[in-house]
Parts: sequence; structure tokens; C-alpha cells
Amino acid sequence: MKTDNNNFNFDKLIEPKKSADFISDFWENKFLYNKRKNKEYFKDIFSIQDFDSILEYGQPKGSNLRVVKNQEPLISSKYENNDGSLNLNQLYVCYADGYTIVVNEINKYCKPINNLVHNMRQELSHDVTANAYLTPVNQKALAPHYDTHDVFVLQISGKKHWNFYDDANYKTPLLNSFQPIFQEGQLSGKKEVTIEAGDLMYIPRGLPHEAYTTDESSLHLTIGIYPTQHVDLLSKAVQSLAQNDIDLRKALPVGFLNFTEVEKRKFIKEISSKFSDTLEKILVEGNLENTLFTVSDEFRNKVQPKSDGHFAQIDKIDSLTLESKLIKRDNMPTKVVDNGQYSRILFPGNVIKGPAQISSVFQFIAESDTFEVRDIPKVNDANKLKLAKRLIRGGLLKTV
Repeated sequence: MKTDNNNFNFDKLIEPKKSADFISDFWENKFLYNKRKNKEYFKDIFSIQDFDSILEYGQPKGSNLRVVKNQEPLISSKYENNDGSLNLNQLYVCYADGYTIVVNEINKYCKPINNLVHNMRQELSHDVTANAYLTPVNQKALAPHYDTHDVFVLQISGKKHWNFYDDANYKTPLLNSFQPIFQEGQLSGKKEVTIEAGDLMYIPRGLPHEAYTTDESSLHLTIGIYPTQHVDLLSKAVQSLAQNDIDLRKALPVGFLNFTEVEKRKFIKEISSKFSDTLEKILVEGNLENTLFTVSDEFRNKVQPKSDGHFAQIDKIDSLTLESKLIKRDNMPTKVVDNGQYSRILFPGNVIKGPAQISSVFQFIAESDTFEVRDIPKVNDANKLKLAKRLIRGGLLKTV
């Protein structure tokens, strides 16, 4: 398996493109193909040997493992033992029979991929996950379709041929909305791309595509970006406003399913008049700012910190001194919130709370890269040590 690699991030993924250029010119808008002519570009992330090891030791199952050919998934009893464990020899048979082996959320089984996913979550502020597809020669797993999330394709080994079609009618679909499977003749404007090891593609959501192999097998990763959309923000803004607006919380009229056309028009007119002012309140800057904070907080809380040997940090916590040097753990975006009564420092997986007067101390920690325990401002030495230990136990800091 690959060694730990924290340096493969979004910038390295899309080289030679610059991230600012990608976001302005391609994000949610346009297909990108980086032809690198460097088959070793992704060697530190994944390989066919890693794929084999994950099947043996990770034992993915359920929704994390699919075996599919021409849009038809194979029932799991064909490649699982009676106890539910994977039968690798039967998986090899499936592959030899033309089936593509798909491991969903492969970032849960492979540390270098998980590091990349973590880095991209932090850089993009959207949810990210990775899947792996191993396809034998002369085969196709899926019919023409589009995804409702954005996708980066990393070709690990072999090559794969892709057909892309005109997306004028399908641009930027709602996340997790219906995904049609297209039949022959339904799509037009075909463009063909052959992707080889080391190459990268970006497929914006809504772009119809299909992929197949010819004389070489193919192993590729997809890095899926599941965006928080404007509609998500506005929906939460309505929910937030409803906490203090009884009309928003009231039920629709009893029997509304049986309204006559006259009753329906009357109700629509009444509700339009009643909630016109409410809609304006939803878009008030303060309400949207509070909602954006809630959305940000929810995203931060569901991000899992990377495993980095932190148990060992906790084991030596009693040896901490004022001269001990501290640093935030990798991928730990922090935010300090002060409501006048108490202060909180928020970071992935935890929140540390203290009195309001500690807000500037939390701010120092949030903004500092590396510091010694004695550098913590405005508290005495005993409390400096106490706070440092608390933040190590809580998972934000580590010693260096």
C-alpha cells in the first residue's frame, strides 16, 4: 500500500491549471481534459495492487461494492461467501466475464486517497468522496447518463474511451435529483476522448457521458464533489425563520388535496399575499448570514479528522511544559464564536467552550501556525497548560 501523502491537494490534482482559472472558467460550466503524458502522476495515490489489497483486507460490501456490466448489477451472492465475506476468486471470475468492479467511498479504505479527499473538502468547502472502477478489456459498465454531482476522473492505469454529448438541456441539475439513462439516438453532439494513465478529466454535473474499454483494461478513480447549493442555503433560511413565525409552522388547510379549482386559486392568492413580507425577511442580510454560519457549522462538524497517531499525543500529555511547541493538526479549519456570555472554538469533530473573556485566547490559537504553550496570551501559566492539554485531548492541537 502507498505511504502517507499529505501533499496531493486540489492544486496538484488540476496541474497545470491554476485553481483560480479552473474555478472561473470550468467549475460547474465546462469539461476539462488534462493530457499529462506522465503515467506515474498518480503513483503515490493508488494502483491496481492497492485495489486488490482493499478487496482482500478491507472487504467492502453492501453499497460500497458494485459489480456491473452494461448497466446490469450482479447480485452479491455471486461473489460473497455464505457468511457475507467476499470470495475473491469469484470476483476474479466476474471480472473475467466482463464485469466492472466498483468500490464506492474507496477513500475509507485507502489513506492517500482519503488525504486527497480531506484536502479537497477543506479547499472547496463542499463534500467530497472517491470511487474506484476496474473495467476489463472490451467492456462498458454503464449506459449514457449524467451525474448530479461534479466529477474529477483520475486515470490510474490502462486507458478508457469516453463519449460526451451536448448538455444544453441538462446543465447543473439539482443534487441527488433523477438521473436519466439515455437510449441510443436520444443524445447528440458526440465528442470522443481517450484518457490514459496520469490524465485527468473534470466532468461538470449534467454533462451526459459514457465510458468503455477496448484493447486495454482500465482502473480509474472518480472524485465526486457534492455541492452545498443556493437552494440548500435558502431552504435552511426558511427553516430558521419558521422558528419565530407561527404562520410558517401552521399546517396546510384540512382537505387541501380535494380543493376545487376555485378553492385552489383562492388559497394560492391568500398565501401569496400572506407570505410576501416573509419572503423578504428570508432574504434579509442578517438572516442569510446566520444561516450561512449554520451551514458552515454543519459542514465543519461532519468532517472527520485524519488519523495521524493522535493517541500517542494523548499518552504524553502529562509531559507538556510551557516550552512545548504546539501546532494545529492537519486540515483543521477553526472558527471562534463569541455571543457575549461564552466563547467557542469550533473545528472538525469538536467544539471547545469557555467564558467570553477567553475569546481573544481562542482567536490567538485559531490564527497561529506554531507557538509555544507560554505564548498563549492573557492567562496565567497554570491555565496555559490546562488549556493546551484540553485542546490536545479535544483533537485540535498536537506537539511538534
